[in-house]
Amino acid sequence: MADIFMYADETGNLDYQQHEGASRFFGIATAVIRDHGMALNEALQLRAELHARGVGLKKGFFHATDDSHPTRKEVYALIAEQGWRLDATMLDKHEAYDHVREAGEVYLYKMAWYLHFKYLAPRVAAKGDRLFVVAATLGTNARKRAFESALHDVCQVQGPNGRDVHLCHWPAPTSWGLQVADYAAWAVQRKLEKGKEEYWGMISDSLQSCFEPWTK
Repeated sequence: MADIFMYADETGNLDYQQHEGASRFFGIATAVIRDHGMALNEALQLRAELHARGVGLKKGFFHATDDSHPTRKEVYALIAEQGWRLDATMLDKHEAYDHVREAGEVYLYKMAWYLHFKYLAPRVAAKGDRLFVVAATLGTNARKRAFESALHDVCQVQGPNGRDVHLCHWPAPTSWGLQVADYAAWAVQRKLEKGKEEYWGMISDSLQSCFEPWTK
């Protein structure tokens, strides 16, 4: 028996409007690891080292969108060294069926999670293992409750037989694992949306799957 930690973050916006800054893809990225005590310490050391050099973090924690290019390079290098398993499921909203569009944002979020978790959970946890699913908290209280409920339903329905699944909703600043998932999601989104592969290349050895079920 082992404890498996699956950290998850989403990427892209959930609406279907084609306005400036809107994403074509909505997706889920996860970072999975077993014993990660050393990984947590190494992340703290990197953060302290950056502070000693006078490098500030805009949000006070690692966040790919806001971090500088030099900081990103160091974070991606650390992720690559630590043995994380990274996976992503990306839904091309341009190809969404009408009934999916009409069902709204929570439905899209739940579908992405369903497809991702159904594939990944039995591959990372064996019978008898405890699987901790740690998802970043989202939005306002009303949206947060809706998304948490959707994620809870998926984990209950798709929890693989014989695995003890525990769902945790934690703020991203509290967890290095959530910041790893954020970095993975950001690299994948940049490749699919803009064709920019620099950061993708930094995690390619750790990225075990990138599932695009709606892409033609």
